[in-house]
Amino acid sequence: MKTKPTTFEAAKAVVLIGEEVTAEQIIGRMLNNGRKEVPTKKSLSVKFRYDKGFIIIKNGRDPTIFKRVN
Repeated sequence: MKTKPTTFEAAKAVVLIGEEVTAEQIIGRMLNNGRKEVPTKKSLSVKFRYDKGFIIIKNGRDPTIFKRVN
């Protein structure tokens, strides 16, 4: 039986390699794709911050930007 991806795996799937996005944009894409279970911005940011597949770009009080590298 094929299982549904976790919310983190689904969030990773909506970001293309080399693309720069914020957590809010990722959540919007997940909702547009029909995902009902969506993580909070804070939990998504923490997961992406510790993932080796993303580069973090932080500019003061602006939203954190995540760039996917692989």
